[in-house]
Amino acid sequence: MVKEPKIVQPFAGFRFGFVLLATLLASAAVLFAQYPSRSQISKDGTTVLLEDYANLPLSSATHGGTTQGAIDYKAQLGRVTSLRSEPANAPLASSRFFVNDQSSTVYILDKAGKKFTPYLNVAQIFPKFVSDLGNTAGIVSFAFDPAYAKNGKFYTVHTEKPDMDGSASPTNARLATLDLKGYSTTPVVNPPAGPVHLESVLVEWTDTNIRNSTFEGTAREILRTGYDRNHPMADLIFNPLARPGDADYGNLYISIGDGAAGETPGPSHMLPQRLDTLVGKILRITPDLNLRPKDMLSSNGRYRIPSAGPDPNPFLSAQGARGEIYAYGFRNPHRLQWDVETKTLIADDIGVHYWEEVDIITKGGNYGYAEREGDEQFFVNDAGKTGSLMNPPVPFPEKDLLRVNGISEPVAPLYPVAVYSHREGDSIGNGFVYRGKLMPQLRGKYIFNDMTTGRIFYADFAEMLAAHGRRNQQAQIHELQIAYKGPANAAGQPAKRRMFDIVAETYARKGGMPPPDRVLPGAGAATTRAQDPAHAEPKMDPEGVAYGGGRADIRMALGGDGELYVLSKSDGMIRKLTAVVTPPPTSKKGGPSKETASR
Repeated sequence: MVKEPKIVQPFAGFRFGFVLLATLLASAAVLFAQYPSRSQISKDGTTVLLEDYANLPLSSATHGGTTQGAIDYKAQLGRVTSLRSEPANAPLASSRFFVNDQSSTVYILDKAGKKFTPYLNVAQIFPKFVSDLGNTAGIVSFAFDPAYAKNGKFYTVHTEKPDMDGSASPTNARLATLDLKGYSTTPVVNPPAGPVHLESVLVEWTDTNIRNSTFEGTAREILRTGYDRNHPMADLIFNPLARPGDADYGNLYISIGDGAAGETPGPSHMLPQRLDTLVGKILRITPDLNLRPKDMLSSNGRYRIPSAGPDPNPFLSAQGARGEIYAYGFRNPHRLQWDVETKTLIADDIGVHYWEEVDIITKGGNYGYAEREGDEQFFVNDAGKTGSLMNPPVPFPEKDLLRVNGISEPVAPLYPVAVYSHREGDSIGNGFVYRGKLMPQLRGKYIFNDMTTGRIFYADFAEMLAAHGRRNQQAQIHELQIAYKGPANAAGQPAKRRMFDIVAETYARKGGMPPPDRVLPGAGAATTRAQDPAHAEPKMDPEGVAYGGGRADIRMALGGDGELYVLSKSDGMIRKLTAVVTPPPTSKKGGPSKETASR
């Protein structure tokens, strides 16, 4: 945890203070974190069984005020981004999931019949809703209140384009059971530098009957934040360890991307490091105004900020700082997870051009961006290069400190506990520490993925915990091999397949029509050949097999039963990891792997 600030300085001098400190340290002894020349993640033989679970209704990206027309088969066919279980004490928790399609709709998925029932169509409610502007716009995330079984509350984040025609207020013209009496929008919280084109909107919903599959209740806007073009407000999560009466009970953790500010030269580059703005941060707020009435009320009057109890937010006394901030220095921490057994909050942070990160979150922690990426310095003014790729390479200071306005002493940034380069993929998805029953040999492993390539990885979580706070000491990552039991071999032996190819074949079978130079829609540096004729060679996986172009666009989900699901946007599928075919190799001494031995 960072120290409470003793001396504060005006934000206007922030950049000068950082440059001066870096200059003073440049003559110190140095270390190099080298960007690798080839893939570093190998397959160790560990193989898991993957089976189809559910097939989303076809959909296409849209915006508010429009009616869903013909499906665009040239684009992604079912943009599933999250699957959530209701809290275990909810009456129907054992029989259904809530699934959101980024394009417009939150569904209820019946576990027995695999039937999807539309629950909320956000595009029909918010006239300025957009999901047809890039990879991240639309319904971004969904979370249940810890007291959902009693109060019916849950939360969503969606994207709006403020300069679109139409009202900024929601409508219930197509959802008569939505009571909008008293609903009002909140003032947008914009960053202090850089353009703003889009807004992220956090909404609290209260369903008065959680025993059926229709929404009947009210909505309340909690927070609205502006950003430039990408990396919006992202994930939402409550602390599952907190119980009524605990200091952290009812506190909502919110990850917010930097709006692409950190990779942009100019004054917006430093926004992830600035404490006077919400972008590039993880926030912690209390949506229930009555839960702890002594806590600070937000400036918009819609939530409280943990401040008066035994576990206050870390920057309440830092001059000019936003009290909501819990941790900072991120680019796009688009997914958060808690591991209950180790009481650990984890974030997956998407990098710019070189490194993808898994971070263990510490209250008040500075995670370095946009001055660090992976284990390296990041230099935005030279095409976004890291220190080892500069010409000549820039040495890394032995004393690794950043000056942050509002904090009196220089701050040592925290580094990822698992990291991979863009030799492996180019956009980390998300993951979970596996504690389920179907794959006992993988208990205690952090299982995660790269979105673009579809590769699925694992690392020993004990190694990740040991690496916390230690630069260049990350946990070793292995690639899981997939044995797929799909339509082509439903009655036979599962076949080892690449996840990318599984998604591409399903996309084609559903009628998908990607561009001529690709097998999937979209593009990614790891899978899609460059348009430059001089560099038009196909992109290969680490074994030299061409991907074929496009994005698999997969994410992981954890069911209430502790089991893992694989969500893929391009083909609109939910699949499930159901067994270990080949377990991880044992240690050299013949015993179980490190993490298994610690359980």
